Amino acid sequence: MTTDTPVVLAGHGSRREASNDQVRAVAAALEAQLDERVAPAFIELAEPHIHDRIAELAPDAESITVVPLALFAAGHVKDEVPLVVQYARQRFPDVEFAYGSNLGVRPELVEIVADRIDAAEAELAADRHDDDVAVVFVGRGSSDPNANADAYRLARFIQEGRAFSRVEPTFIGVTEPQLDRTLREVARHDPDATIVAPYMLGDGVLTQRVREEVEEFDELHPGIEATTTDVLGVDERLIRALEYRVQEARTGTVSMPCDTCTHKVSFADYDSGVDGETAFAEALEHTLAHVSDAHDHGHNHGDIGGRDHEHDHGQADAHDHGHDGTATHEHDHSHDGPRSG
Repeated sequence: MTTDTPVVLAGHGSRREASNDQVRAVAAALEAQLDERVAPAFIELAEPHIHDRIAELAPDAESITVVPLALFAAGHVKDEVPLVVQYARQRFPDVEFAYGSNLGVRPELVEIVADRIDAAEAELAADRHDDDVAVVFVGRGSSDPNANADAYRLARFIQEGRAFSRVEPTFIGVTEPQLDRTLREVARHDPDATIVAPYMLGDGVLTQRVREEVEEFDELHPGIEATTTDVLGVDERLIRALEYRVQEARTGTVSMPCDTCTHKVSFADYDSGVDGETAFAEALEHTLAHVSDAHDHGHNHGDIGGRDHEHDHGQADAHDHGHDGTATHEHDHSHDGPRSG
């Protein structure tokens, strides 16, 4: 196994160790696929932090590739992890660094979700070809419009060529429409069955919240069969998508669609609740809290920048903060340097 060109797989991190274990399991599967060292690391709430993992690997590395284990791109992917990588470039000038993109809307992910829906449908009496079967696609939700738009794109790919009466995108947090509202709208059409697909990496707190809402919906509407799909899990197709992101980073072909990214443009009437300068400053402060020489490596994240970072869900839920992705600086996602604005 090659060890001088390691990959750092950057998960979010959670106080729930099961969520962190899933990041480690994905890293182990990717390592087997690449036959290269793949080291899991975390943005917050778990050890080791990305900064510490890079410091551990750098003395023996010719190059290090950092890839975020994130479904969509918001503040962690666009702000915090690039700042860590840029700091590492300055600290370890003899090491070449590459930064990959989030998983995004990849065909492998469409296939996984479609298979999860098929498996859930097999447990129902209803059949999409003979009955009215609706699908509700549930994303985490973000204050970054680009991330939310990608959730809608993925839901549309799920609908294309499949005989569902409708595929409704919705969210479990942060933005609208929320799952409860979408389920009420679906009920107005009185389908024979509704399949709710939580688009999450692992089975965490948010997934449980989705199940609870679906159970309540099922009780309120006994004439509509309702079920929930499994999450993505450690699927070989997920690993292939990550392998693609690693190779893309190493060949310098990373490209994030950002014509409508709030790092570049301002939307009329759009208000994230945090202005751009404040959002970027918070991301910088958050990152520097980890990489400062004076930082306490106990990594107590209880209060960073005046914001409580205690979460009841982790990377397995593919979450991002309410303030993610709201900076208004020019941001070139083809590299991982700081913003030029």
